[in-house]
Order: sequence, then structure tokens, then C-alpha cells
Amino acid sequence: MDVDYELSQQLVGHESHVRCVAVLGEDMLITGGLDAQVLMWKRASATEPFALLKTLHHHSDWVNDLCPCHDAAGGFYSASKDKTACRLDAEGNPVRQFIGHEDNVCSVVERGTQLVTGSWDGTAKVWDINTGEMRHSLDAGPPRAVTVAVLPTGEIVTGAQDASLRIFRGAECTKKIENAHGAIIRSISVASTNLVTASNDNSLKIWSFDLCEMGTLAGHQNFVYGVAHSADNQTVFSVAEDCTLKLWSLEDSSCKQSIMHAASVWQACPMPNGDVATCCEDKIVRIWTKVPSRMAPQAERDVQQEMAQNAALAAASKGSSSTSMPEAADASEMATTVGKKNGEIKCFKEEGTTFAFSWNEGARCWDKIGEVQGSNPDAKKRYPGDPCFPAGEYDFVFDVEWTDKKALLPYNKGQNPMQVAEAFCARECVGKDNITQIMKFIVANAGSDNTIGSGSAPSGAPAKPAGYQDPTTKPAPGMFPMTTPLQFKDGKPDMIQKKLLEFNDQVPASSKLEGIDYQYFVDAVTKIKDQGVRAEFKQVEWEVVHLKLIEWPPQFLFPVLDLWRLFALHPKSSDFFKGSDKGAPIFAKVIGLLKPDAPDPLTMCTLRYISNLFAYQTNRLACFAQRTKLIKAVAPSLQSANKNVKIAGTTVILNFAILLHELSYGAKPWDDECAMDIAKLAFGFLETSGAEDGDAQQRAALCIGTLLVRDKEKGGAIAAACKEAGFVAKLAPIKEKVTPKVVDELTKLLA
Repeated sequence: MDVDYELSQQLVGHESHVRCVAVLGEDMLITGGLDAQVLMWKRASATEPFALLKTLHHHSDWVNDLCPCHDAAGGFYSASKDKTACRLDAEGNPVRQFIGHEDNVCSVVERGTQLVTGSWDGTAKVWDINTGEMRHSLDAGPPRAVTVAVLPTGEIVTGAQDASLRIFRGAECTKKIENAHGAIIRSISVASTNLVTASNDNSLKIWSFDLCEMGTLAGHQNFVYGVAHSADNQTVFSVAEDCTLKLWSLEDSSCKQSIMHAASVWQACPMPNGDVATCCEDKIVRIWTKVPSRMAPQAERDVQQEMAQNAALAAASKGSSSTSMPEAADASEMATTVGKKNGEIKCFKEEGTTFAFSWNEGARCWDKIGEVQGSNPDAKKRYPGDPCFPAGEYDFVFDVEWTDKKALLPYNKGQNPMQVAEAFCARECVGKDNITQIMKFIVANAGSDNTIGSGSAPSGAPAKPAGYQDPTTKPAPGMFPMTTPLQFKDGKPDMIQKKLLEFNDQVPASSKLEGIDYQYFVDAVTKIKDQGVRAEFKQVEWEVVHLKLIEWPPQFLFPVLDLWRLFALHPKSSDFFKGSDKGAPIFAKVIGLLKPDAPDPLTMCTLRYISNLFAYQTNRLACFAQRTKLIKAVAPSLQSANKNVKIAGTTVILNFAILLHELSYGAKPWDDECAMDIAKLAFGFLETSGAEDGDAQQRAALCIGTLLVRDKEKGGAIAAACKEAGFVAKLAPIKEKVTPKVVDELTKLLA
């Protein structure tokens, strides 16, 4: 009789979600996460528990993937959102850094004396592990995540955002399978006879080495993030957004066991002794075993199971689709089912509706707790509302995993999936090239019969004013205009809080956070960190952050503005800009901080805050009302010596260009004076910027391209100025940094 896996140990040490885990020999584990840390865990022997050995801080942002280095015993590689991969020795000392990707490095695997990395920039790159030299850059698909693996033949296989699989021999793509899955491919595991892929379409697929599809493993209820073969290649481990680790038999493609976690599971890693390690969004790494002597005490196992089950119940009660519900037995089995302990929670189904019950040890019966909301497919789910989706009852409220966070997506049967996807992308401030993927997700999960691009407007969507012309119905040729303002979303609230509390000890006594204000502050930061746009703030919490902290002396304000930047992405930020003054007191404070002699950190954080105000319509209209003052205040930052200040400054002017385009439809006039002011700033920056300013140069060029679309229809003053100044010719020296596509599109607009 086969023994099920049981909990062996829980490793607690990360400060945020754990994204990756790898095994280094018999007694060493390494883990990485959103806290930008790699933790090294070691045990003295196979019978001893793992203990934290060392914490490494060689990356400045998320650690997405880890893999062992076979060239040097105990060494390993790490891949990070900071756009780099690193090689480290057995002591955790950085030996080599691999620099060349233009975005998040999300996948890493060793191939002999080479390292292969996959990135959100749409490429896989091959590096010499000894010199760090890049040997090949492989076009693996459109931008966003690329996962990589190596076949026994030495060929590289990649999975991409567009759901394609590719095989590369050297730099040549020798095989490509379009639509290998129904959504992005997140992970690839290679064994001696096959490879298995995991996808956001909730499935895993088995392939031959020449990419012939051999089978499907179906059973996960949400995005499948990770897949790995067991040492004997007979079992596949998969982990998913549905909070489960599943074990599959490759002999008959059946699921042999499903282990619930309290949150999303990102990776599973088999260990040499047959155990398996999982890393979870709840900040915990868990080891699972079939060996009774290595199992955790029964009490610890019970607590883990109860926490996982309670998390599933809580998520289901909120109408979330991200967490796998405990399988509900029919109510007829209740009388013969005995609970394991007093208070155990279990689900039973009565006439199609799932109810939660608690085991009453004294009465030896199950006490009904209540209906699990969302268990009845016909039941409506409550959505609290946001600037793009009105509050109310919806047929579905999906949990969508979107880059660095989860996002709720409400949807009613009969709505047009494309229009809902457009609204979602607008709210999340992501490019419209993602609309098709979101739309496919809606259709797949809601069972929609709507034809793409047809149907009525979303229920509750506001009516458009007379004369309104939707920019999406009449796009300019190519990539312009840009229609989605850029934001600075990434942040580390814990680090910001740490710096603010350090400054709190230095500010005048009258400005200190003390007593209840201190607690309100801590509570507010905790909510924005853990819940993001879903957080519900007390007014006093909001006021401590925005009204009390801003009164600190200027030398202590940069972390305040950095915190404001994160809060600007919350819908409640619009409260400051709804009144008749449209946030004038806030703008007065902010503009007053943008002095030419202000320290760079304060200027950068202030500009990032302004950029993030463009996330919501109310806020960006308030920015528009203050455009003359804001643009004048931003101008000096474009001549800063600080690279990050210039990136933030060009982001503000790009967002203003996007807003001008947005507001110029229908009967509304084109503000040619403001457009020219912004264009002059972008021109001036491109003429004076340096070799290190690639990101800022691109944003300035995008700004001009966005302005040109409506300018050509409204008099052409900017187009004429571009031609007179020989603008396109001046872009030639920085074409690769701005990107050839941008330069080509600008050339077309000026033809």
C-alpha cells in the first residue's frame, strides 16, 4: 500500500512570498522570494531538521528562480526581477553577475559550462558561466515571462507568454509549436524520456523531445505555476494558484494525491531522499515526506491542514476562484463520517449547495456553520467596486494573478469579454496588448459564448457622452498613441516603514508619530502591503499617512513621498481630488518639494508619486487642472545628474501626453500650448541626455510620438518643429536604446 506524503517540516524565515526553492546535495536547501533574499538552509544529518544557515542580499528585487551549479559543488545560480542573474559559491558569495536582460529574469538553468536564462523581455540568453559573456540571445516570444529548460540533447526549450514552445539548437530555432497551451507557459520540467509543461490554462501537458503532444494532466483549478519530475521519472509534482501540490502518475496520468496549502504555491522541488519541498505565498517553505520517522508531530500536521482548509473556506466565502475548495462529500455520507478532532471543518453538499460543518466531539455530530458562498454556481458574488467596475453582485469575481500581485476581476454573464478585459487592463495600468490574454481567461473560466469583440457594454458601465469617440475604435497606425499611463508600482513597504520609523526618532517632538497615531501608521502600511488596492482603510489611518507625515522637515520627507506613491495606486487616493479644489493643497505641497536644490531621493519619490496619480481618472483630471504648475516644476528634473530622477521626470511628461490625447476626443479642444510645452521638454531632454539614460530617452520619445498623433490633426505645430529640428536624424545615435520600432514609428508619423 502506497503511503501518502505528510508534512515533515515548515521553514519560516522569509519576509514575503517565497517564489523558488532548489536542492544542493542531501542536506542543503536554498529558497528565494519577494523579499529580495536568498536563504540557505542546512541540516546536520538526514535525521535532523533544516535550520537557517545564512541570509543573502545580493539582489535588489524579487528572486524568481534558483538552480544548482554542477560545475562547482554547493554553488548555485539565482535569477531576479532586478534584471540580473548571479552565480554564487557554496558559501553564498557572489562569483559572477550576468547582465544583459532588459526586464525581470524569471527562469534559470545550467547547461554544461553555460547558463541559460529566461526573461520578461521575451528572450532567453545563453552565457559563459566562467566569464559572464553572453553567447546567444534567443527570441522566445513576445515580452513577458519566458521559462527555460535544457533537453538531454543539449538543446534549449522555451515556453512563452504567447503559449508557444520553441526548441533552439545554438542560436537557431529548429522547432516551434504555436498555442501549445491555452495561456502562458509558466514552467518546464525535463526527464530522460519526456518533458512536461505547466500553464495558466490550469493544465499540464506531456511532450516528446520533438514536441509531439503525448498527454494532458488536468485537475488544477487555477494557474499552474511549477512542475518537476521525481528522481525516478515516474511521478510529476505540480503546484498552482489553487493552493495545492499535486502528484501525478505518468503511467496512467492520474492524480495520486493533492496536498492543500494556505495560499498559492509557486514551486515544488524533489529531494534526493524522496521528500519534496514546496514554497508558498504565505512566506513558508514546507517539506513533505512519505517516511513516518521524518513526519512532523501529528499536532503540527493537524494545524497545517486546518489552516489550509480554513483559508480555502475563507476564499470561497468571498467568491474567490484562486483557492481550491476542500472536496465536498454528499450530505448522505455525513452520518458515517467521523471527525478527526473537535472543531475540524469539513464540507458536505446538499442539493447542489456546499455547506461547511464543524465536528462536535462531545455530541459526536457535525454542526452546520453555514453555506460556502460561491459553492453554488448560480449564486451571485459581491464586489466592493472600484473606478472601473461598479460595486454590486456579479456572476463571477475572479482572482487574476498579474505579474507581482493578485487582482480581482468581476464579470457578469452576457457582458462582452473584450470590453471587460479592456477595463481590467485600464484599472491595472497594463498595456492593451494584454487584452486578448485576459479575454481568453474570462471566456475559459466563465464559459462565455460571446464572440470576441461583440456584445453589449459591461453591466453598470457609465454611458459615454454625446460626441465621444473611443480612442480604441480608431487607433493610429502602429504603436502610437500610448494609451496607458505608466506607474511605479514596485515597492517594499517594510523597508519604507523601517526608514520612516528611523526618521521618526529624529523629527521634532511635535511631529513624531506616537501613541495611537503610531499604531494607525503601522496598520495602514500593513494593509497596503498585504492587500494592495483591496485594502479598506480607516479615515484616521489615511490621515496619519497623508496629513501628519507631510509636515515633517524636508530632509525627512523622501520616504513619506515614497509611501504616498504606493497609496496613490489605491482607489481611496481619489478622495483628495474629488472636492471643488481638486486637491490643490496636495499639489501645493508636492510642487513645493520639486526645488532645483532638493536632494535626489526626495525629487525622485515626488515625481514617482505624481506619475502614479495618473492611475485613476479623478486624479489625472486633477493633474490636468494643475498642468501648467506641474510641468514647470518637473522641468528641472530632466537636467538632473541622477538617472532615476530623469526616468521619473520623463514618465510624468509621457503621462501628460497620454492624458492630452485621451482628453482631446469629441468636442474637447486639443491643448496645443500644453502639448508644445511637453514636446519642448522631451526635445530638450533627448538633446542633452547621456549614454546611461536609455530608459528615460525611450519615454521621452514615446511622449513625442503620442503627441504627434493628435497634433497632426490639430494644426501640426509639433510635427513641423520636429522636421525643422531634424528630430529623426537626432534619434539615430540612440536608436537601439529608444528601440528601432519606436524610431520607425516616429519616422512614419513625420513622413
